[in-house]
Amino acid sequence: MGLQAGTGALLIVALNATVGLIQSVWAITACTYVIAGSSTGTIDRVKRRIIGTLIGVPLGLAFLPLAATMPVVVWIAAALAMVIYAMALPERYDIACGAFAFTLIVTLAVAGEHSVPVLAARAWETLLGGALGLAAATLLFPLRAPMSAQQQKLSDQDR
Repeated sequence: MGLQAGTGALLIVALNATVGLIQSVWAITACTYVIAGSSTGTIDRVKRRIIGTLIGVPLGLAFLPLAATMPVVVWIAAALAMVIYAMALPERYDIACGAFAFTLIVTLAVAGEHSVPVLAARAWETLLGGALGLAAATLLFPLRAPMSAQQQKLSDQDR
């Protein structure tokens, strides 16, 4: 798993040196966070990350009007989202990613970051990182999930 994440991160560093990515840290984060113990696990994490992001970002955008008028409410919502993130991370990666995406959007707005190019760079570079992580996990160093005892028994019987 370390080789998979490291290979993807190294490619992102090379891309950053070549073309100058604006938010390369988001690409590296996405690349390393989607790696799981098997290729199918990584594919599942990528799907869950996409689903969570597709829910969290619109919710965060819906909260943006409150950022200027009631920043305390937005900070409280972001804090609650991070509690949800921490609780959901081990079992529900999709919910954790949604909570993180929500927090990212609203804290950027409350902190005064309203740049569409920065937000767009974070979005596409996150997609780039996820794609490179997925490619590393499925093409370069594919890992298989360990067989359960029952699967091992069936495999032994087939021989």
